[in-house]
Amino acid sequence: MSKPLHILFLASWYPNPEEPQNGNFIERHAQAVGRKGKVAVLYVHSLTSATNFRVEIIKNKNINECRVFYPKTGRTRFFRKLANYQKAHQIGYEALLKEFGHFDLCHLNVFYPAGIFALTLKKKYNLPLLITEHWTKFLPVNPAVFNFHEKYIIKKAGQQAAMICPVSDDLKTAIQQLVPHDRYQVIPNVVDTQLFKVRPAWTGDRPVGILHISTLNDAHKNTSGMLRVLAKVFNQRTDCTATFIGNHYGDHFIKLARDLGIPEDRLTILPEIPLTEIASHLVRHDLFMLFSNYENLPCVISEALVAGLPVLASDVGGVREMITSQNGHLVTAGDENDLEEKLHNMLDNISRYDPESISEKARNRYGYDAVASSYLNLYNNIMT
Repeated sequence: MSKPLHILFLASWYPNPEEPQNGNFIERHAQAVGRKGKVAVLYVHSLTSATNFRVEIIKNKNINECRVFYPKTGRTRFFRKLANYQKAHQIGYEALLKEFGHFDLCHLNVFYPAGIFALTLKKKYNLPLLITEHWTKFLPVNPAVFNFHEKYIIKKAGQQAAMICPVSDDLKTAIQQLVPHDRYQVIPNVVDTQLFKVRPAWTGDRPVGILHISTLNDAHKNTSGMLRVLAKVFNQRTDCTATFIGNHYGDHFIKLARDLGIPEDRLTILPEIPLTEIASHLVRHDLFMLFSNYENLPCVISEALVAGLPVLASDVGGVREMITSQNGHLVTAGDENDLEEKLHNMLDNISRYDPESISEKARNRYGYDAVASSYLNLYNNIMT
């Protein structure tokens, strides 16, 4: 048998000491591929506390990770910041070469900013390039826009890429506005199907548990809209409770819930928690809700589906590619009346959703083996 390809995962986002959940979906993609091939991840991150360039190489399950930490530069010193970013990557890449040998292909995750070094690898080492993209910033409904430098790197990297792999068809259409070629293949985010177990079917012996997980950023996730709808629903029926799990905005929404008259025993708002605890909450709930103003292909939806929960979510981005009449309902973004009506409908019919069937279909699409096989096929095609 031929030797397995050695893949460099170059990550624009990745879990780090300041943001432990940042880019964890990229980490899971790397671990999925690592089941069938040889993978090393390179990620660089500036820290206020750093006084010099520091390299850490660790084993994370089935992948090798090289993280380079370096001093943070003031926002106004763009060229110094760019030089340090490139230097950190070069230091990390040379450390990986010394430790593990040459690479066959660079798998860039998120065009910018790591695409800057991906272009260096292509030019200096002639390393073939594949790009996976997750960024909602490409979507026209996202209020954020790319600046000149970001657009330049995205176009340049896209032109050099042998294949671009958006995680949804909707994102593919958006990226093609900047990078209009035909070398695209959609490959979704991955879910650890060993971690996310299937919830038991609802038997009517307890209130229906509604779960929401996000950053709770109101402009993005419309958290206040969900709370207003829940206040109305809770006022009309007693057969459901809700749990919100997020990170930076919990206290604000606890006050809003109190102002809306939501009883404390009907709604729990928790801070950000590890993925293992997320998995246990999914098993204990019966319905997942996401009322975002814009999205790409949310990992929380695929995780909920793998756990067998039906999903009520906004018809935005790639979400419509995930939801069918068998596993949930779509609602119009920002339409609280529509959300309220569909929530009542799902609560009334919660016993009709089959957790095992929902989970099986999601596992076949988002499971580690399915996603890894898609990437391995692309790698081999690129290298032949």
